[in-house]
Amino acid sequence: MNLVLNTIGASVDNDMICPLIPDKKEVEIINTSDMKIAHCMGCNQCWLKTPGICAIKDDYESILKKLVQAENLWLASDTRFGFLDYRGKRMMDRIMPMLNMTVGFRDGWMRHEMRYHPLNIGLLYKGDADQAKMEDWCKRTAANIGGHSLGAIPLEKTSETTLNYKLSTINSKPSHLIIINGSPRVAKFSNTDKIIHSFAKGLEETGITWELHNLSNRKEWDATREAILTHERTLIAFPLYVECVPGLMLEFLETLPTERQQPGELSFLLHGGMDEGNEFRLCERFLKGLPTQLGCSYGGTLIHGGSFRIRTAKADIAEKMVAPYVNMGRLFAQKGNFLTPEATKFAGPEQYPWLLRKMVSLLFLKKVNEEFDHFAKEWGCTRPLNDKPYS
Repeated sequence: MNLVLNTIGASVDNDMICPLIPDKKEVEIINTSDMKIAHCMGCNQCWLKTPGICAIKDDYESILKKLVQAENLWLASDTRFGFLDYRGKRMMDRIMPMLNMTVGFRDGWMRHEMRYHPLNIGLLYKGDADQAKMEDWCKRTAANIGGHSLGAIPLEKTSETTLNYKLSTINSKPSHLIIINGSPRVAKFSNTDKIIHSFAKGLEETGITWELHNLSNRKEWDATREAILTHERTLIAFPLYVECVPGLMLEFLETLPTERQQPGELSFLLHGGMDEGNEFRLCERFLKGLPTQLGCSYGGTLIHGGSFRIRTAKADIAEKMVAPYVNMGRLFAQKGNFLTPEATKFAGPEQYPWLLRKMVSLLFLKKVNEEFDHFAKEWGCTRPLNDKPYS
């Protein structure tokens, strides 16, 4: 079955969508603009407490039940910043219950294990976009859920957008830094929050002051916008969400003006559960082109994996996991950005070699997955982590 999630609304009807679907044997189109669907909170309950069942009780559960029966998933989305807009990204962020928390190697890459069958992913997009990024996003998203890409197809004639980026031209050392936690997870339970505070220790050691804003709290958005527009340097820290930035962060970015009254530099701290640098490259390319669309220069992206275990590990182990960020805070204080060899090296290996993959699978990943299982029991989980509630 082909399941089409139309996040655009009435401006794109079934007559526009159906001719673009190659396999027309069975097509079901759902107009999600009329549904109540929230952003993924990153709470991990669908992985560790109620396996396969989202903690958010809204209309998305009906979509999950259809995804279990589908072979192909098509997303119809508008675009912004040359990528999916926040409505389309929000829809895909909620697909996480289709996967398990446990991880292993598949097709040579570290990935979450599948809960159900492979799912093929296709994109129908409206507006100007970077076609290469759209295609790459489909391939990466499909691979993570065991399927293949159905391609990225424009719904209308558009101009292909290739976004250039402007490197930082601010030469002065920073004295104050605006730090934004872009994770949808509340700060109290946020791995990103722990990383930020470790990074900030390095800033403080060099005399730099900083202030923190959390996008998980919408009441802070007005103050966050004001801080970005009135300060020279901003750092946005966030976890990788379905191959790019979280939908909640995209929604916030879409509220920002595209011009500034004074120079501004925008840098990023991107982390995620997998250790291999390649996992982050599509998102990194998106981030390079983002600042110029907001009237800023690009201060680089600090990338590091292996952050899933921060929340589930014991306190002393979690502290060791975030400790390397202290030194990166010191380096940022000296340069004012992440455009340094040290920051590039921080991403770690691009891909584990074959022999190392075998060793990691036999030794490290087994221990990690056992740790997840133990943590789930502490949360009160009574079902196996690979349970299939909708099959």
